[in-house]
Amino acid sequence: MSFENLKGQDSAVSYLKASLRNGRVSHAYIFSGPVGVGKHLAAVNFAKALNCSSSVSGSGSHPELVDGSAKLTIDPEQSRRVEGCDRCSSCKKIDSLSHPDIFTLKPKEEGGSIKTLRPFGRLKAVLSNVEGRQAQGLYPERGRGIKIEDVRALIKDVYLKPFEARKKVYMIEGAEHMKHEAANALLKTLEEPPADSVIILLTENIKALFHTIVSRCQVVKFFPLKLQEVEDILIKEHSLSKSDAHTLSHLSGGRLGEALKFKEEDIFTKRSLLINKILSPFKADFDFDDLPKEDVRIYLDMMLAWYSDILNMKAGAGDHMLINIDKKDIISKESGRLGFDHIEDMIKSVISAMTQIEQNANQKLAMSVLGMKIKQVSVCTK
Repeated sequence: MSFENLKGQDSAVSYLKASLRNGRVSHAYIFSGPVGVGKHLAAVNFAKALNCSSSVSGSGSHPELVDGSAKLTIDPEQSRRVEGCDRCSSCKKIDSLSHPDIFTLKPKEEGGSIKTLRPFGRLKAVLSNVEGRQAQGLYPERGRGIKIEDVRALIKDVYLKPFEARKKVYMIEGAEHMKHEAANALLKTLEEPPADSVIILLTENIKALFHTIVSRCQVVKFFPLKLQEVEDILIKEHSLSKSDAHTLSHLSGGRLGEALKFKEEDIFTKRSLLINKILSPFKADFDFDDLPKEDVRIYLDMMLAWYSDILNMKAGAGDHMLINIDKKDIISKESGRLGFDHIEDMIKSVISAMTQIEQNANQKLAMSVLGMKIKQVSVCTK
């Protein structure tokens, strides 16, 4: 994987490559943007470029070098890379999460244990006990956070010499979840950074970070792609049908990473289940008891898209305005059955459930209330 895999992030990639090319790598960066736009991929590739050990010439060389002069040994100051080669020992270790000098810190749930891996007696990573999707949720959860002991473990390692890397790299995901004490501890390190380390804060909400932390970091912004761009990528590079690509691009809001995750998680099966529940509410329940909050939020996003489609159809919008374009016939039937007031009530109810879950209200209660509203609307006509 290389910077080329970062679709639509030309500005961010150009900035990072310029830093590498000019030898002006900062001690700290903030990668800011919504989930699924490539922040983590960019951080990993930046770490690979900083530490790629391939020689400038020979079989291990990579075409994208700053300086084309042939040298048999690495001189970071004369022959700086702007891409990792993906073939050398360093790049392979980073890709396999086994490099002793590349670290990741993620938020964890309150009360959970912190898993610490220490190869060669050194801190490798401080990971969340939360499973992948929960650890990368779109919304902050009660008790989620990066505590001071997490940051202290990282800081202790920052001031040790690297095992084999030119630059140790520390990636702090969900940096907006740092507790105040943890943020203050990190601030001191940012004020007096070691020369052989780079700290990268990944955040969905840069406004939640201390201003003093932001001012000591180089900010690199990542943005969602245009919906048509995501649709084209899904069709050309991932062999999706046009209607499936259209739906995923809209559900993901232009976040390619999220669209690919939805594809892998078979979002269309979940959508069919949800639509069946909506169309036959008296035969189904809406409590979603056994699902993690992240999955419930996905169902709510799909529900909002469904009723938005019905509203657009009722208002006479064209097919290009529909998210669930492959369900046009059902949407048309529902738009003819329901009045504007009923559709708008449902949209407000879905948004209300989203807000309640975001604010850590009782999930079962919020979804049960929404289910009752769906049942009420199901017997209404215009």
